[in-house]
Amino acid sequence: MGPQTLKERFTRAWPAGLSVATTKQLMDSGLGDRAIASALKNGIVYRLRKGAYVKATSWRELKPWDQDKLRLYAHLVTAPGLPTYSYYSAARLHGLFIWKCSAKVHITVNSSVSGASNPKDVVGHHENVAEGDITYLHLRDGRRVKATNLERTVVDCARAGGFAEAVIIGDHALRKGASLEVMWSIVNVMTGRRGVRKARRVLQVLDGKSESAGESRTRLIIGEMDIPQPELQVSLTVSGNVYRPDFVWKREKLIVEFDGDYKYFEFKPTPEAILDERKRERRLMEDGWRFVRLEWRDLENPADVKRRIQSAFDAFRLPAAA
Repeated sequence: MGPQTLKERFTRAWPAGLSVATTKQLMDSGLGDRAIASALKNGIVYRLRKGAYVKATSWRELKPWDQDKLRLYAHLVTAPGLPTYSYYSAARLHGLFIWKCSAKVHITVNSSVSGASNPKDVVGHHENVAEGDITYLHLRDGRRVKATNLERTVVDCARAGGFAEAVIIGDHALRKGASLEVMWSIVNVMTGRRGVRKARRVLQVLDGKSESAGESRTRLIIGEMDIPQPELQVSLTVSGNVYRPDFVWKREKLIVEFDGDYKYFEFKPTPEAILDERKRERRLMEDGWRFVRLEWRDLENPADVKRRIQSAFDAFRLPAAA
C-alpha cells in the first residue's frame, strides 16, 4: 500500500472527534499493527507516547503550547489508574497561563510509595500531598482527572521553576479564585523542603489584578526599576468615558499597556476591538496621557523596556527642571 493510499485510509478510519487516538481505538477502527507502523514510518501519524497517536498534519499545525497540552492529554488517555497530576501538568489542567515551562508530564505520588522508573516523558515527584490539596477535574470529554488544587499547584511551580514563570501561573490562579492565604499556609508547613525560599519570594509579589501573562511579566520588569511603582487596572474617566489601562502613574500621566498576549496565547482581538482601543488611546492622549506600548517580543529585552519607560519618566521631569 502506497503512502497516499495509506494516508487516505487513516483519514477515513480515524475515530471521529478525537485529536488523540490510542492504539486500541485505532485497531477498533480497523487499523492494525502493520498499518500503524507503516503510517509512523511514512510520517502520516505522530506518536505522542507509547499507545497514543495524533495525525501528523494536525500536529504540525499546532502552536508549541498546544502541543504541550496534547502531550499531557496523551498521558491522560493511556495512564493506568488515577494518577495525581501536579506542578506544570496540574497548572495546564486548571487552564492557567503557562510560559516557558516544562512540557513533561508531572505526577506526584506519596513519598512512602517505593520508587519505580518513569517513562521518559514523565517526571515523578515523591511527596506527601494532603487530601485537602487534591481536587478532581472534569474534562470536556467527560474524563475525570485527579490533580493538586490551585493553591498547591502554584506553590509547587514556585518551588520548582523560574521566578517569572511561577508568578505568571500564580497571578492567574488568584484571578481564578485561588487563596493567597492558603498558599502561605501550605508553604509554612514545608520548612526545610527544597524550593521553599523560592516559593516565598514568588508569593510575596503575586497580584491578581494582572489580567494576563504579559502583564505579569511586564509588572516584574517594572518592579526592578528605581521608580515609583504603578497602579494596576485603575479606572480613569475622560470625557465621560471610563478606561482601565494596565499600568498607570497618575502624577506623571503615564500609561504602560501590554498588547501582546494574543501573539503568544492566540487571543486575537476583533477589528472592532482594535478600533475601539485606538479611539480610547486618542481620547486619553488628548487629555495629556502618554503611552508606552509593549508586546511579547519587547519583553525578550527587559533592558530596552526599562529604557523606554525611564525615558517617559525623564520626559515628564524635563519641563519642571526647565
